[in-house]
Formats: sequence, structure tokens, C-alpha cells
Amino acid sequence: MSWHIRHLAYPILVFHVCSVAKAQIQKPELFLLSVGVEQYQDTSLNLNFCADDATDLATALQMQTDLYDVIEAKVLVNAQATRAAVRAELDAYKKKVTPNDLFVFIFSGHGIEDALAPFDYNNTDPIGSSLNKEDLRQKLNALGCNYLVLLDACHSGSFTKQVLGKGLLNPSDDARVVEQASRKLAEALADTDKNAIVVSSTASDQMSFECERCAHGYFAQAVLDCIAGNSITDPLTGRVISPQADLNGFLGMLGFESYLAEAVRIKTIDQETPQKVRVYRSSGGDFPILRLTAIQSVAHQKMDRDDDGIPDIDDVCPDDYSPTTANGCPGSPVEMPDADSDGVFDINDDCPFAYGPFTTFGCPDTDGDGIRDSDDVCPDQVGQYFDGCPDSDGDNIPDPDDKCPWEAGEKANWGCPEIGFTAKAITAPDTKASSHPILGDMVLVVGGDFQMGSAYGDEDEGPVHTVNLSDYYIGQTEVTQAQWRAVMGEVPAYFAGCDDCPVERVSWEEIQAFLGRLNNLSGANLYRLPTEAEWEYAARGGNQGRGYVFSGSNDIDAVAWHALNSSGRTHAVKGKMANELGLFDMTGNVWEWCVEWYKPYSEGVTAGTSRYRVNRGGSWHLTPRQSRVTYRDGIAPREKSYMLGFRMVREIPLAR
Repeated sequence: MSWHIRHLAYPILVFHVCSVAKAQIQKPELFLLSVGVEQYQDTSLNLNFCADDATDLATALQMQTDLYDVIEAKVLVNAQATRAAVRAELDAYKKKVTPNDLFVFIFSGHGIEDALAPFDYNNTDPIGSSLNKEDLRQKLNALGCNYLVLLDACHSGSFTKQVLGKGLLNPSDDARVVEQASRKLAEALADTDKNAIVVSSTASDQMSFECERCAHGYFAQAVLDCIAGNSITDPLTGRVISPQADLNGFLGMLGFESYLAEAVRIKTIDQETPQKVRVYRSSGGDFPILRLTAIQSVAHQKMDRDDDGIPDIDDVCPDDYSPTTANGCPGSPVEMPDADSDGVFDINDDCPFAYGPFTTFGCPDTDGDGIRDSDDVCPDQVGQYFDGCPDSDGDNIPDPDDKCPWEAGEKANWGCPEIGFTAKAITAPDTKASSHPILGDMVLVVGGDFQMGSAYGDEDEGPVHTVNLSDYYIGQTEVTQAQWRAVMGEVPAYFAGCDDCPVERVSWEEIQAFLGRLNNLSGANLYRLPTEAEWEYAARGGNQGRGYVFSGSNDIDAVAWHALNSSGRTHAVKGKMANELGLFDMTGNVWEWCVEWYKPYSEGVTAGTSRYRVNRGGSWHLTPRQSRVTYRDGIAPREKSYMLGFRMVREIPLAR
């Protein structure tokens, strides 16, 4: 499978309902403008499937005639999609739409910061040659109607599918239920109480990919699969994800959001960081937005390289003529290619030509401990996830490095108890100390009440609420590569070779191993990740805070390495100005892990569920908007990123 990145933008799916007066209920009229650019004037920007995305999404939406009267649909691809042409088409629709109509705008191509890249985008004039999102928003608002925007400019997905059968609808009732669904949709679109729904196709710090096998971007493919009623199976849990339509095949907005979130995650699950759909919605009830159909989309019909009558999207062997089998491969359905005969089909095998007695993701795993041999320091011994080596005494020191593998010890004593050895263990500083032999300076944060969150940011930054914190110490800098090496021995950083740069590409779970070793070395169980509240309070400057947008200043360049000044990499800590408490890089450089699961503030500390742990502070790759002290995001605890590191907190024991 080939992967193609759609650089620099963060696409969103927006359903926005304008404030319009109540009108007589009728089937809404649908207007559509779809733009796809894969062949750019600057050929270095060329992509592969954006024209197909734009064309096939437009075609699929035009089939929604049960819910809408399709009045006009226009598609601009490649050289047709200049900046002037797109802007002119948007302006032209002002004379065509009425308040209760639905206008759909689709864009598939590159994105640049807060803008989209049309055919004639020029890197030497990024502002003047792009479609600015604020300008786009103003043009859409000027239409005075409801609008749906699909931006597949960065982040998408792919996978096999099962088409949901029809047969759920009594033909004699069809006209009646269609009329009811259409009326409910029209009422929703005309309701002045409705507000915006925003679905981001990925987290802000992730790339978007194209899928060669799907001939689409992954996000566009997920939308097409949803419209077609296709199911998808989570390979980790075996759970089948399907669009949750009603018995008549109508899918509500909530079901649409839920399906996209799961489908995009599953479709990109084999990436280092699977794409995560972000959903922001305001108050308002659910209402039908699509009617699912078993009719295949144009893309599902047109690609069949081996001409066996099985579309490539469904064909496990798209280049082998095999018309009689369910999966498109020669022989019986179970005879799929397995070059190394390890029982893992090549299509799912990370190492299709390497056999092992056990496999992990299809790669040899000699000891069967779930860590492939290439990543396993002890490939012949069942070990722990962080290095693959056993730790018989549970002291977080792998047996190969432990001179006393059956007695819990300390790294300073070669893994042995202190008695009988001359090496002196590192002791924890007392409660008045402000440094650590490995972590360096720790800054005292005097606790108190503060207002956490923002009323003016993204939806997950609110509501603003009061938090009370006790005193604690926090690292003056992010944990560096040298500090990580002093505890763990190896440096996993993508930008390795810079001891004073923050360590990155460390998962939340790997940090727990780091903490176990650090606390053993320190002789006290006081060190941990900050809570999200502790992080934000410190970033704001604690009781010395002056209300800055970023940590220490309203001028981001003064305090942070971010997308516009980082030259595409991390930098040594303390390279920018500190905040009011003397903390460096709380904004920018790398994201920082926090203790909690990522979820709405309204769910409280222990309530609710989530798959992601909190990240705060932005990174060298993110924009100023994504670097504010109140901006939140999350990532699965086993995932890693070259934009994500951490800093330490040391608790102050309560006085006896």
C-alpha cells in the first residue's frame, strides 16, 4: 500500500445552520460546489486522488433525492479550480439560494495554515494565492442559508466493507416515510435554535493520507462508505462498526459523526498515529442528514484492474483474475497470499517475507511476548513492553542490566539493594529543594484557586470552572534527551543527537516506566506527570500570572517554537523567554503529556470514558491558535509522536 500525505492543513467537516425565519415546511433544495485539486500549477505539490474525491462525493450527495431537491451541482477540478474561479462561484450562489436551502461546499487538496490551496497556489505568496478560511466563512455566511462544508485537505482513511442489504422498508410505506424524514430535516434546517456542528477529520497535529487501494483520501472514503451503508470491523476488538440508520435507512447527524470517528480511526489503525476525528457540536436535537443506499459509489464501481468483476476496493488480490471467490483471490477465499507462510496474509503482514515461530503484526516474535524481534532487546526471553526484556524482581531494571535480577534494587547500585555496594543511591530533595540530580531545576508553584478553561476557544475548552490546587514543584523545562538517557539508557527521539532538546516519541505508557525507575533512583514515590489543571495553572504563571494568551507573553515568538519559526524541528530547551514562574517552553517545542484521560470538563475527573490521554502546550509543528494555554488535545496512551514529550511534577508530602 502506498501512502501519500496531504500536507499542512487540518480539514474539518462543518454543518452550520443559519438563523432564518420559520417558513412553510417543504423539501429543502440542495446546491453544491465541489472542488478537487490533485494536479497543481506548481507540480511539486501534486497529489493523486483529490479530483476523484471531489467528483465522487458530489455524485454521492446528488443521489440524496429522498431528502433534497437537487437544484444545481458544479464540480471544479485541477486547472478549473483557480482561486478566482472558486471565489466567483461562491459569490454567484448568493443569487440562487434561499434561507431554507442547503448549500454544500467540498474541497479536496492541500491546505496551508488557515487556508486552502487552489490550483494556482504559489509558495512565494501564500496569503494572496490561497483561499483564506475566514474569507471562505464570510462568503458562506453571506449566502444566508444552511451550509455543509467538507474539507478533505489533511487527514483521511480506507478499508474493506460490507454493504447493508435493503429489505428493511415496506415498499408501500416508502413514500410516507420519505416524506416524514424530509419534513423533519426541513424543520431542523429552518429552526432558528440550531447551531453549528463541526467535525474535524483528524487531530490538529496529524497528517492526512491518501489510499492508493481506495483511490481516495481516507476521510473522503469514510464519508462515501457511510453514504453507502458500509460496515467496518475493528481488527483489535472484532467489533463491527455500521452507520446506525433507522429502519427506513435514514441516518441522523449524530450517527454520521459517530460512524466517521470510528471508521477513520480503524482505516488508519496501521499508522504510527491513527487519525482521530474531532467533533464539536452545540445544543440542538438530532435530525436526518442522509439516506443510506446499497448503490455503490462511483469509485466503488469504476476501479477493477484485473477485470474480474470485483471492484479493487473489495478485491484482496486486485491484480489476479479470480471472479469466483468472495475476496477476489485465486482458489478458495482462505487461500490469500502469505509469502512467508506464517499464517498472516501478506495484506496484513508488516513483514511479509519474514517467518517466525510467533508473529506480532506478521513480524518474527521469537519469544511470543508481543514485541517483534526488531524492537526486542531480549528476543529470546519474554519481557516487558518498553524494551522486551524480563524484569524478574519487578524493580524496572531489565534483567540484562541487573546484577541482582532476583532482588529489587536501584539503578545506582546496578539493580541491587544498596547494602554491600559502594554506589550511592540518588536521594530525593527535601520539600524546600528546587532541583534534582537528573531532572535539574524544579520550580515551586504556590497553589490556590484559578479559573480553568476559556469561554472563547474551542468547545472542549469550556466551560470555565474554578479549580483549587495545593503547592507542587514542576520541571523548569521539558524532560530532555540527556535526562531520559540518564534514567532509561536509550533515547527514542526522532530528533536525536541533541541532548538539550526535549525527548519525544515517548508514549504515555513508556513514561510510566520512566517514572518507576526515576522514583526508585530518587528513593521516594514523589515524581509523576502533571494533572491537566496543574499544567494549565503553571502555564498561566500560577499566582503570578498576567493573563497572557501564551505561556509568558501575548507574543508567541518571544516564548515558543511553533510552526512559523521552528524550521520544522524541536530546539534546545530554554531557547525562548520564560513565563512568570520561570518555566520554559510551556508553549511550543513539544506537546506535553498529562495524567488524565481526555474528555469534556463537564464529565469531571473520574466520570465518562475516553481512548486518549491529555496533551497540552502545542508544538514546533502547530499554529499559534493551537498553542494557546487553554488549547486541549489528546492521543492514545500507547501512541508516540515526534511532536510530543513531557515534563515532571514533584509532589510535596503533607506535613505530619
